[in-house]
Amino acid sequence: MKSKKSSLRSICILAIIFFAFQYNSFGGIVVYQAPPGLKTSPDFTVNVNNIPVWVERIGSKMPSFSYALYGAKDMEDLNVASFSCSGPLEIKISAKENITSYMIRPKSRNIKAEVRGSDLIISISGPQKIYIEINKMPHLAIFANPLEVNVPKEGAPGVTFYGPGTYSLDSLNLQNNQTVYIAGGAILNTRIRGKNLHNVTIKGRGILQGNIDISGTSDLNVEGIFIRNTDGWTNTLTDCHGCSYRNVKIFSYEAIYSVDGIDVVSSTDFTIDDCFMRCRDDCVAIKSGDSKLHVDSVFVSNCVMVGWACSDGITLGFELNGGPVENVFVKNCDILYARGGGRTNGHSGFSIVCDGPALVRNINFEDIRIEEQVEFKSLEFIVTDGTLYGTDPPGHIKGVWLKNIRWENSGKPFIISGYSSTNMVEDIIFDHCSAGGKILRGIEDADFRINSFTKNITFK
Repeated sequence: MKSKKSSLRSICILAIIFFAFQYNSFGGIVVYQAPPGLKTSPDFTVNVNNIPVWVERIGSKMPSFSYALYGAKDMEDLNVASFSCSGPLEIKISAKENITSYMIRPKSRNIKAEVRGSDLIISISGPQKIYIEINKMPHLAIFANPLEVNVPKEGAPGVTFYGPGTYSLDSLNLQNNQTVYIAGGAILNTRIRGKNLHNVTIKGRGILQGNIDISGTSDLNVEGIFIRNTDGWTNTLTDCHGCSYRNVKIFSYEAIYSVDGIDVVSSTDFTIDDCFMRCRDDCVAIKSGDSKLHVDSVFVSNCVMVGWACSDGITLGFELNGGPVENVFVKNCDILYARGGGRTNGHSGFSIVCDGPALVRNINFEDIRIEEQVEFKSLEFIVTDGTLYGTDPPGHIKGVWLKNIRWENSGKPFIISGYSSTNMVEDIIFDHCSAGGKILRGIEDADFRINSFTKNITFK
């Protein structure tokens, strides 16, 4: 017969287990329940430090042209395991079949793995986003988020709170000084809209199935959520100032074009940091759409970009028919894929396509890794005649610094092309850049395609 002390200990242990499952928190790892109606992955299960993490399969319809280009219909889909954590992690990925091949991206992380039959075991140092390809199954994204801080309280003034569960609205119209919180385990089916606002936050570890369209706004901060979108640009930020996107995950799918990840349009002092994007159109696009406005001080850093079908990693353009675009800084990013055709005969790892009268100047790319899955071009800096997306006159590109850029694939061209003697591409510096492991010391070291309307292309 058990003693009273033993029975009390058992009750305490059961209570601890109950509350752990109730709040989904296990020793520095927070997992989230599956929102009703979403599909559990048939491909993988995932355990993190021996704690099960729900894996979702997202996708479904695939444009018919993609069958021939990109293989089986399933490859349009994406598997996702999302949780929050701190400290080192051992992740066990169990596939539905024995593992014969795998790739862990970004390659720059140098993550080692061990295969045990149908299991892949990896170790990572802490929160980060990784992208894993196993056999010929739909790819797996693992979002190891940092632990949340300053979680708003339900019912607090100015807080719109969505706890675990499923919610559907035609649209959500934002107000000044509002916080929208989407908790882990929640999915919000809606379009978020706002105009002429200040001090707005959208955050959490939950899912937004829809898109965000905000204009004329200052101090907008989007953090932590997972946005999935099939209709139009996923995030359209026009005439916005002092705003940020941090730790946002984006998956745009089904539509062929116009499902960009984040579009910064005629905005200033804008930060995109530590985000993941797998998009059917450009992952990050910076545009100038109004001659009375301009783009200044845009910072893109520490991001992972998968240009899935008709997509660059990051592009300035096409629509540059407004005021100047200047002081753009892209640093420490991994571009895993760049594929698909377009109005300039194919996408590239990153690009500046000046299709309009804007002056593009003082653009900086530093510490960028472009992996081997580039279909058409390594790089494209061009001035068009201004008619690809409208009927504007041509513009000008002046002053682009590329430092420590590494293209893994050496076989794709570098396109640098001006339009006329007054619409040029000039003052381009390649500083410690390489293609296929070869340092670029001059245009003879790679397939550079440069026309006569360029000037001062130098190598350091």
